[in-house]
Amino acid sequence: MDTEALVLDLLVQQKQMEALQNYLMKTSMVEDEASQTFLFDLKDYVDSLSLVTIYETAPTIEERQVEEMSAILGDQAQILRELIRQLEELEDAGKKDFYGQQDGELRRTIAGLKGILELNGLLLQDNLTFQRKWKDTDGTVVVKETASEKNGFFQRLFGKNK
Repeated sequence: MDTEALVLDLLVQQKQMEALQNYLMKTSMVEDEASQTFLFDLKDYVDSLSLVTIYETAPTIEERQVEEMSAILGDQAQILRELIRQLEELEDAGKKDFYGQQDGELRRTIAGLKGILELNGLLLQDNLTFQRKWKDTDGTVVVKETASEKNGFFQRLFGKNK
């Protein structure tokens, strides 16, 4: 698989994970501190994938289920490993043909991808606990209410209401 196809696959999966993360932030899972930390880490991970996916445009994506998160993370790990291998081959061959990146840029991209791959592994581990909690809560969705507009300090002090 060529480099551009890998980046495109990674972009599709990034958008799927982003949709899942946005959905999960509206569920009761955010009330649990460990789950909330996992979701914030997931957001950071999804955002970090833009290191390489920024070069492609996103096609339409199909929605994935929360239970598929492990499969998506596993697929992304394989894509990241293959992408790192291909970019290292490009660097060793002296061909700097990854979206016009030069020597230092390509090395930084490879180093960044290795860090993202490490974060992927940590998320895969944490996902096991998260999935157990997800099954326990049955994935109930909490509709967040908008906060009612409160009077400011001076309005309360002087008793003036709008």
